[in-house]
Amino acid sequence: MTVREHLMKFLDWHFTNKKQFKTHDIQNLSERGSKKFGRRLGSPETYTRQFRDLRQAGLYYVDKIHTYGSNEKSWYVRSKDD
Repeated sequence: MTVREHLMKFLDWHFTNKKQFKTHDIQNLSERGSKKFGRRLGSPETYTRQFRDLRQAGLYYVDKIHTYGSNEKSWYVRSKDD
C-alpha cells in the first residue's frame, strides 16, 4: 500500500458516503496507516502533497468548503459532473 493508494481509499469512502472532511483528517492518515499496516507509509506532509497532486491532476474533484470561525479548511469530494 502506498500513500497515494491509502489516500484514494479515504477519498473514495468520503465520496460514496457524501461526507465532509478536514485537512487534519488527511494528515492523520499517516498515523492511521502506522496502526493499520504496521508501518508508516508517509509523513503528514506527504499525504497533504499527494492530496494536492490528486486534485491538480483531475483524478478527484474536491471542493473547498468555507468554514467560519476556523482557519482549517473543510473539503467535499464530488463527481466530475456536479
